[in-house]
Formats: sequence, C-alpha cells, structure tokens
Amino acid sequence: MLRPTTVNDMSSQTLPPDPIERIGIAGLARAVRAGKTTFAAIADDYLARIAMLDGTIKAFVQVDAGGARRTARALDGMLAAGHDMGPLMGMPVAVKDLLTVKGMPVTAGSRVDISDLVQPEGSFVARLRRAGCVILGKTRTTEFASGGYNFTHTTPLNPWSTPDDPLMPGGSSNGSATALAAGLAALSIGSDTGGSVRIPAAYCGLVGFKSSVGRWPIDGVFPLSPTLDTIGFFSRDMADAAIIIGALDGVEIPGRKPRGLRLAKPTTFFLDDVDPAVLDAFNRTLASLETAGATVVPIEVPEAAEITEVSGVLVPVELLATLGRDRVRANESVFDPPVIKRLLSIWDVTGDAYARIAWRRRELVAIARAKMDGFDAWISPTAPYPTPRVASVTTMEQHADWNTRSSRCTRPGNLFDQCGISLPMANPNGPPFGLQLCAANGSDEELIAVAAAVESVIGAGKRPDLSRLI
Repeated sequence: MLRPTTVNDMSSQTLPPDPIERIGIAGLARAVRAGKTTFAAIADDYLARIAMLDGTIKAFVQVDAGGARRTARALDGMLAAGHDMGPLMGMPVAVKDLLTVKGMPVTAGSRVDISDLVQPEGSFVARLRRAGCVILGKTRTTEFASGGYNFTHTTPLNPWSTPDDPLMPGGSSNGSATALAAGLAALSIGSDTGGSVRIPAAYCGLVGFKSSVGRWPIDGVFPLSPTLDTIGFFSRDMADAAIIIGALDGVEIPGRKPRGLRLAKPTTFFLDDVDPAVLDAFNRTLASLETAGATVVPIEVPEAAEITEVSGVLVPVELLATLGRDRVRANESVFDPPVIKRLLSIWDVTGDAYARIAWRRRELVAIARAKMDGFDAWISPTAPYPTPRVASVTTMEQHADWNTRSSRCTRPGNLFDQCGISLPMANPNGPPFGLQLCAANGSDEELIAVAAAVESVIGAGKRPDLSRLI
C-alpha cells in the first residue's frame, strides 16, 4: 500500500544506522553474502529511517514500504537459491518523481493534471530492476524539473541545515539528493537538464553524476527538454558511483591515477562572479591535483555565455510543446510562479527561431568537442557560491538571480552535450562545495575513472550531522 510519508514521534525510537555508512555498497553487499545481514533487514532499516526522518527532510512524495519489503524478501530467497544478480542486488533506491515506476503515480512535481502524458515504466527503471534494486519510493522534484526552487510547493530540507538555519538543497532533483544525504537510501536517481543532479549534489555534499545524452534512454521519464534531458544518480563516493554505473551497464571502470591527468580549466564565464570562499577552495584543489602529478591548463570558452540565448529558450519551448498551450493557459494559476513565468516568456517564439537555436546548439557542441581534444576533462566549481540559506530566496527577483547563478557552471555541460559529475570539495566553514568535471558525450566510464582519481587526492565528502535535526 502506497502512503504519504508522515512525521513519527522520534522521542521514543532509536534511529537505525545507515546500513552503508563507512562500508559503502560493496561492503554492504559483502555483509549480506557473508550472512551478517539480509536484504529484508536492510530494507527495514531504510524504511525505519524514512519514517523517523522524512517528516523533517521531506525528500519523498510516496513510499512503497510493502512493495519494498516484498521485493527484499524475494531477493533474499533468490540469493539463497544461488542466483546472485550482482553488487546492486537488494540495494534500496529512491527514484525522482519524473520517472514512471509501476504502481506509483507520476506528478512531475506539479498540481497540473498530466496523467494523459505519463509514459509506461521505461528502460532505465527496468535496468534498476534487472540489477536487483529495491525501489523504496518516489522523491520530490521542482515542478516539471524546471529550475531549482518552488515557491508554492514543498521543498526538501538540506540535511546540512540546523533548526534555526534551513539551507537550500538545490534542484531540480532535490528529493533524491536530500534522501541520500540523510541516509534514506543506498543510492538515488535524478535527472539533469541544466545541472539538476550536479547542483543538489554540490549543496548536499554528494557525488552527482549526469550521463551522456543517449546513454540511458529517457523513455518513461516525463520530459523537460528531450534535447537536453539526461538521467543521473547520486552516490556517497566514487567507489559507489563506479559500482552503480558498472552494475547498471555491465561495464568495467578503467583505473586512473592523478599523475598524467590533463584537466582544462575554463576561465571565461565559469570563473566569473565566483564567491571568494569557493574560488579559494577551488584553487587549493587545483594545487593539490598538480602536486599529485595532474596538469591543469587554462582555456577560454566564451561560447558558454550563450546559455541564456540558446538553452534559456530551447528548454521552455520544448516543455511547452509537451504540455500544450491549452493546458498551460487553463492552469496558469496552478503552476508555481517561476515555472509559468518561464513558459509565458517564450510564448511567442516562432518555429524558425526555434530551428535557428537548435542549429546553433549543434554548432556549439562541435566547438566544445574540439576544445576538449587532448584533455581528460574540464574542471570548475559546480556552483559559484556556498549552499544558500532558504531565507535568501523569498522574492521572484531573488529566485531568478539564484537560479541563474547556481546553474552558471553546470548548464554549459548540457549545452555542449557533455557528461558531467560533481564531487564534494572541502569547506572548513560549512557544507562542502562542489567540484565539477565534464567530458565529451560518450566518455562516461572514462569520466568516472578521472573523478575517482581526483577523489583520491581531495578525499571523499563528509556526512551531515543529522542529530541537529532530530
């Protein structure tokens, strides 16, 4: 039976530990096979953590406790019978409410009725099932994954918050990010059209991976922009990230060392208007990588400044095409204010104007690919400023500024048809910053290997102190 998440009385309960804490997915998988725990016990622990914490975090919109328990017990039986599905077998996963999961409604974060547009369960969720994942439930997204914050919809609480200082989680995949950061799943799934995985990963202190367009088909995913939409995931560290992509795709991640890496540092646009604390952490990170034997080369990418002209039109035009003008007009008062404002801003874009924008985007992809030649990845901050406070975004003007600035470094990756990843970057005064690596379309395994080499130098991210919230 599906149920909304509820607030439990935590004063009379003990919060179970996060099963993958300190041992990761690989360690938890070994523990099951050594008879130290079961998939059913793991699912129960995560469901108990959700029941106790999600009334505060609000990461989930639906939790299928019964379905998760039945799946976990069935997987225990399969493993006992000698059928091992691999390292993700029995691992509880949280899935963004853009992806169709059979038996769970899809709202795409909206109060607008889109039931006639929802596709059947698609090939990516089928991959999760084939890998043996236990689907816990659906996580929040900003409305139609458009932008990083909603005014009139519930926004999850960043687990790095304190009771008197709530922090923004980023978006649009904020439910999946906060679920993983709070230890409510072993891995979580999001989507990324302009930074929707990488930005919340940066603000919540996680690894956030954006796949190449076309690597994972987007059937069964409610579209924001079919041209730019990609599926991604969140993990605690690069060891888990390598296991996730390896298990889902049946691939081996090549080993890389920091020595010999060639990293391009785009200076134009990417490093404009970066908070001094973020810039200082970024420069210290680059220095550490160079000491470890990597080469960092400044490059100029002035084309990144075309984001607003190209992606800023392409994305809402494609969303409008999906929803249809009649539906949008009939529900103007129902949409979250920033979303309807964005749709109405491109209402009069003509077909030939859209075609010119799409053509220019293809030119930009070719330009960027040429500039990537000879480099393992581009490196930059993920977001140009520290995790923002909720109190800093209270007006439409502040929202527009926040949304534009927070995605400044991530949207070029979608514009240029790159795969990308954000790693936690140390911040001695608060939640981690984000360090972004991007590479050419189709270089996903190589990017994972490069990111693992970088993490070996800078270290994995820390976990938030949840005791402040319970």
